[in-house]
Amino acid sequence: MSLGSLTLGLVVLGILFGILERIFPGVSGQRLFRQGRGTDVAYWFFTPLVTRALSRGALIAAVLLLALRARVPLDAAHIQAFLARGGRGSTFAQVVFVLLLGDLIGYLVHRLFHRRFLWRFHAVHHSSVEVDWLSSVRLHPVNDLVSRLAQVLPFVLLGFNPLLLAAYLPFLTVHALLLHANLSWTFGPLRYVVSSPAFHRWHHTTQAEGLDTNFAGLFPFIDLLFGTFYMPEGRRPEAFGIRGEAVPEGLFGQLAYPFTRRPGLSAGGGPGPPAGVLKQGRAEA
Repeated sequence: MSLGSLTLGLVVLGILFGILERIFPGVSGQRLFRQGRGTDVAYWFFTPLVTRALSRGALIAAVLLLALRARVPLDAAHIQAFLARGGRGSTFAQVVFVLLLGDLIGYLVHRLFHRRFLWRFHAVHHSSVEVDWLSSVRLHPVNDLVSRLAQVLPFVLLGFNPLLLAAYLPFLTVHALLLHANLSWTFGPLRYVVSSPAFHRWHHTTQAEGLDTNFAGLFPFIDLLFGTFYMPEGRRPEAFGIRGEAVPEGLFGQLAYPFTRRPGLSAGGGPGPPAGVLKQGRAEA
């Protein structure tokens, strides 16, 4: 992506979400130029131009290593055939399978990022104390790299359509913008089927009731299955960020943060619980 297209996207989406967030606010009275806005604007350019370039490079390297392991000649025709091998059913069936299995993998990886060492990288994403659509791009490169490799490589190994995989990650990125928006939307009767802004904003809260909940990116019923769903009817989270320790403001300070602080904080602050000991029975309607 070019600087021009990113700038245009920032302006257009800023206007669109600005209007929606004023009409349907999750937190009323949140300012347009809220705390951390400058940092998130810096990430808006850094994430696609640097972080995503690193992730793409890692994905390409991983595919080449897999091809070498399978003794596939490293030319365009053979690599393309290697990626599209096997014919895994209709395009519709592949889309459904990728979305479901990909979100299950994403859920598990997301939970891992809330555990001890990996939390140091994921804390950067949770550091926004005022959450809106733009804060979704506040993401440490290590967080992005690990998540994307985990959600794409299994489908490469299974021989899924590479065009489908090429569209999958951008789709997740666009959906993430909506999830972080300062919107009160719950999607009503679909609240357990499709993730909404109200669902994901509980994941970012520092309120004790919402800690370690709502890890799924697309399908809340995965959280229901694992006992980590929380979206009480008629209530919205109002406090966000990390309790107990402050992530430095500014792009470069946050990039260095995982390598300069002590491990052990969980989302919302305080020592992280042992692996697997997360809130259970939070499936409130």
